[in-house]
Amino acid sequence: MARPRKFDEQALLDAATELFWSQGYDETSVDDVSTASGVGNGSIYAAYGSKQGLFLAVFERYCDRRAAFVEGVMDASYDSAREAARAFFDAIIVDCSTQPGRRGCLMINSMASLGPKVPEVAAAGRRSTARMEQSLTDRLSEVLERSGDELATVSANLVLVSQGLIQLSRQGVPRERLDEIAAVSFDALPDAA
Repeated sequence: MARPRKFDEQALLDAATELFWSQGYDETSVDDVSTASGVGNGSIYAAYGSKQGLFLAVFERYCDRRAAFVEGVMDASYDSAREAARAFFDAIIVDCSTQPGRRGCLMINSMASLGPKVPEVAAAGRRSTARMEQSLTDRLSEVLERSGDELATVSANLVLVSQGLIQLSRQGVPRERLDEIAAVSFDALPDAA
């Protein structure tokens, strides 16, 4: 039977998320997380086994929240596919352009640096991306009153463009330019069925 944790796990994961996101996996140590969170190294190792175990807990949580963020945006009622896609891109652009230091997305950053080496990172990123795509597909299907592989492909394209917008934001591209790039994608969608 596992012993109950004697620390606030959510606060620890919040502190670790900030460090891994801002500094990157390689530049963040368990000591850094311990200092930022006030949780002793021994407690962190007992709970997660290793730095990678801690990171995977952080990453799974972050990916789940990113997918839930997109699902929340797509839960609203939209009159057209363009309106739904515009709302999706607006939410992404506002989120990424207001990040401290325009640090991008922990999921995308980690997929690039760790995905090839850590299968669990690649798998979590794929699951999160699939949830985002499905959320868009579900909303577009309702708005356009049709379904099929074409809508799934359109949704995958919208998610891909959003990830590109996040990377451009990380490079310091102004919000107005991000909006112009997003408009190319949502303007290409049909208004109605």
